[in-house]
Amino acid sequence: MPRALSRDAAIDLLLAATVAAVTVGGTAVIAWSSTPGRLPDWAGYLILVGMSALLVARRTAPALTMVAVLAGSLFYQVFNLPGGAFTIPPAVALFSAVSAGRRIVSVAAMVAWTLATFLLGGLWGRAPDVQGTVWLATWMAVILVGGEVTRARRERLRAEREEAAQAERAREEEARRRVTEERLRIARELHDVLAHSISVINLQAGVSEHLIDRDPQQARAALGAIRQASKEVLVELRSMLGVLRAVDDDGRPLAPAPGMDRLHELVERARDARLEVSVTLPEERPELPGGVDLAVYRIVQESLTNVIRHAGASRAHVTIGITDRDVLVEVADDGAGVPAGAPLREGNGLVGMRERVMAIGGEFTAGPAEGKGFRVQARLPARSAAA
Repeated sequence: MPRALSRDAAIDLLLAATVAAVTVGGTAVIAWSSTPGRLPDWAGYLILVGMSALLVARRTAPALTMVAVLAGSLFYQVFNLPGGAFTIPPAVALFSAVSAGRRIVSVAAMVAWTLATFLLGGLWGRAPDVQGTVWLATWMAVILVGGEVTRARRERLRAEREEAAQAERAREEEARRRVTEERLRIARELHDVLAHSISVINLQAGVSEHLIDRDPQQARAALGAIRQASKEVLVELRSMLGVLRAVDDDGRPLAPAPGMDRLHELVERARDARLEVSVTLPEERPELPGGVDLAVYRIVQESLTNVIRHAGASRAHVTIGITDRDVLVEVADDGAGVPAGAPLREGNGLVGMRERVMAIGGEFTAGPAEGKGFRVQARLPARSAAA
């Protein structure tokens, strides 16, 4: 099955047919009032058709097509055939070569063709007069200018398309980056919420299992703590998983992200897990940017979670300090800490805290405390996130 012509090939084929029809038709009209040439008229028409047919290659080989058409027009003039319309194919070929960027070869070919046309006209006693010379020079200048304008416009359109394509690629890349960042943020939030609450639930479940026979009242209290912790984690998960919606199922606004105003909940939950927690807060608590306020909450949450799960500590102290420029967060415990000489291995909790702090332009350190235990410290910008 033959392949369909491309759009450009179809246009070039139509152009060649149109030029051939106009050139042959015009020459036939001129031949009625002209003296016969040295070849029959039908031979001249064949030459004109051949010149026009060469134009189908004007895109793929513009310079070669131009030279071939100009040579064909000179061959036509050698036999003193009726003149005038035979200049149409050369004009189209020159225009195509200039618009394709072949400026130097086009100008050189045009000058050579013009001089040869004058010489052949003189040979047959048909040298152009002043008016004809001016017309031919103007015709050539129009061809050059028109071809150059077309080339410049084509280059501009190509550049605009490339810029648009680059901008689109940049937008897609930015969209992918934002999606990745959002996935990391959600993963970090889920880790912080689940790790803390499930650690408390696990510890309280162990307590209730151990005391269910010996101290039912204490076991009942542990089960109550499990119920409360599971309820809170479900509420937070529901709020987080509804981040793509503006309201919940009942049409009420979702609860705001947790912040420093909910630190007491973390402390109470940790105390329920048999960890003695003390807190030092600033006397005045200015309103913090949402990202910083959430980061303070998550750092304390994850730090207490690590103390409960890994430190084997009995006490922990949370210190929050706020200056004009920074928010200082410190969580220290009296647990086992890191053995002397052993490298610090950062798990998902420490890595998540570090990434959260770095994301808002802060500083994060974690390591053995002086004497005994482990310390987490973070310095968060109090203003940058609010800008």
